[in-house]
Amino acid sequence: MPRVLKQGRHPDPLDPDEPRPDPRGWPRRQARAFAGREIEHFRDALSLKGAGSVRQSVLDDLSTFFHIDPDECARRCIEWEQWTLDEWHRQRRDTVDAITAFYHETQSWAFDLLWYAYLQAEGYAYPVSVAIAQTIPAARAGARHLDYGSGVGVTSQLFARLGYRTELADISTSLLRFARFRLERRGDEASYLDLNNDQPASNSYDVITAIDTLVHVPDVPGTARALHRALREGGLLFANFDVRPKSAENAAFLYEDDLPLRWELQRAGFEPEEDLDGMITRYRRVEPSGVAHALRGVRDATLLRSPMRPTYRALRDQLRNLAARRKRVAAAVARPS
Repeated sequence: MPRVLKQGRHPDPLDPDEPRPDPRGWPRRQARAFAGREIEHFRDALSLKGAGSVRQSVLDDLSTFFHIDPDECARRCIEWEQWTLDEWHRQRRDTVDAITAFYHETQSWAFDLLWYAYLQAEGYAYPVSVAIAQTIPAARAGARHLDYGSGVGVTSQLFARLGYRTELADISTSLLRFARFRLERRGDEASYLDLNNDQPASNSYDVITAIDTLVHVPDVPGTARALHRALREGGLLFANFDVRPKSAENAAFLYEDDLPLRWELQRAGFEPEEDLDGMITRYRRVEPSGVAHALRGVRDATLLRSPMRPTYRALRDQLRNLAARRKRVAAAVARPS
């Protein structure tokens, strides 16, 4: 299984005590991601001319935009969780308006997300955007991409480098401002959509990415229908549900179980085609009507709503974890001393 960095303290690649990435334990698709040209586009999206390394570029973005010393920026990136908790608990978040206010005000997520992109570029985290890029068709003339929940904008930058016209969409006005700043510094062309005021245009996009986004959305059924309307016929959606158990640290993650969320997505007219190493799913837009949709509904009810489904999933995850442990042990035994 790929290494998944859960919420908490981010690693620092310059820390001598931090374990180095070991490609021998990577899934095939992750290894392929780091062997292709797309990872170079991803690194280029993070890099600034004259800034030196990806790390220096990331810290320069944060330092320049937020007027914070680069060393302090690095510390805030690594120790981001407590800052996020402080922002979240400034007020009660038990209404949609209160949750939306968090996204308007947050600064910590800019540090978290940009550092996480840096970790992906250095092999410390799974490069989801790169894996996606390796599964999509080559951009035809006028091909359009929507990055729904665009964060700091790195996925949009990657799609732009692959020839897509890209649009960043987010409810977080603070993240949209920071993303625009980053892209304009690099001369990257993109459109921007403030989801507080507008929704994606209908029948407009060939590919939509919603990476680590839908778990933060209070209205998943409505959002799924909006994304379906936005895609062109046969278009692709890449989405995941990073569900977390309820805790103070996971307060911004609104759901504990992904099965009801997958049900809503598939009922809206998204047919799952491929699971990318358990990190994200590729869906194709289909019409949510007719005999075919009714048959898919019977299948989905069995796979996603059956009382036995959670038991099956738990057993599957145990088997996957066992296989991953065996693979790590075999790699450690084979490693020269």
